[in-house]
Amino acid sequence: MYWVEAEEYDQELSYHECSYCQHRIYNDQVHNCYCESCLANRRRQMKETRLQENHKSKKKEDLHQYELHQLSFLNKLFLLAILDNQIYEHSQHAEYIDWEQIKYHPISPNYLMQNALIKRMSKENILSLKDLNTESQHYYINVRLDGYSEPSLFSITQQLRHWFFENLSKGVPFKSADEVKDVLYFMLYQEVIQFAQFYCRSWGIQIAGNKSFQAFCYRLLESLAVGQIYYLVQTALEYLYKQKALQPRNENFINTNLLKKTLQQYRERATSEKWETSTLPRPPQMPFSKMSAILFYQFLGYDEHIFFQPIWRSWQKIEPRLKFYSNKRCMHCGSEELTVEYDASDYVSLLCRNCKHQDHYFTR
Repeated sequence: MYWVEAEEYDQELSYHECSYCQHRIYNDQVHNCYCESCLANRRRQMKETRLQENHKSKKKEDLHQYELHQLSFLNKLFLLAILDNQIYEHSQHAEYIDWEQIKYHPISPNYLMQNALIKRMSKENILSLKDLNTESQHYYINVRLDGYSEPSLFSITQQLRHWFFENLSKGVPFKSADEVKDVLYFMLYQEVIQFAQFYCRSWGIQIAGNKSFQAFCYRLLESLAVGQIYYLVQTALEYLYKQKALQPRNENFINTNLLKKTLQQYRERATSEKWETSTLPRPPQMPFSKMSAILFYQFLGYDEHIFFQPIWRSWQKIEPRLKFYSNKRCMHCGSEELTVEYDASDYVSLLCRNCKHQDHYFTR
């Protein structure tokens, strides 16, 4: 340490300064050190203070704690995709989600999607940080189950498994069939984004989705199968790459907008000239996400045909059963205030809380 005597604004100033890291020690309590270590420490303290203040304000507002069944269908699907491979009855596990450890796993079709979901659920207080004073991303699931607060991760996982894996015989995870349809569109759109990212990765080029591209893909999904959209995306990306129009970084969504414009031109010509759009199979080397596997194969009971035919055709087979389980009314008075009991696989019993009328529907 060197002893330094200097002046600041015509006032004498003296301090010790490290010759290696420029850390300064002042005799008074007025001046602060601005070496890299002290700056980093102050930034960390400010971040911790903000988190603590936010946590205190949330406690003051007495934020609503959701029942597990009140979560959206997408949030339930995301939670099950996180928990299903980790939580078992006879295995040791922590009572929190270690997001730092699993955030690069193929939970959803692409990393940006699952990162956005975890941030949104944290903002909505469905997930809460285990420790505000550390950088680790350990989250508790802040929900109630069967009226009890702080249920175990195993009980949450088991309830989600009952909803998604038991062919609707132990309850339903959705409020309406339209909610499932919205998530189906969203997940197939994310599969298209994953395909574009997978194709561009070998070129060292970034690409992502935005709201404009999402709306355009939704219009394509109304008339084309996902495999046909794969073919259009592949053709457009190869054309743009040969023209050297794609940029290494997708700043201001430049690559996304170029892809959308090219796809629009292809689609307009295909419609006017009555082209037949080829179908491209899903690349086997492209990772298949846990969310997609649960939704398409286990919950909806579909196979790879979900990628080879338009949504409207798939939905014709899916919708009637989902509507039966979501649009339940009393046959006697028409009330929706029903208590629902599910047998293991044979029937559904509805008890009207208004007129006490009972209905039994056999599912076989």
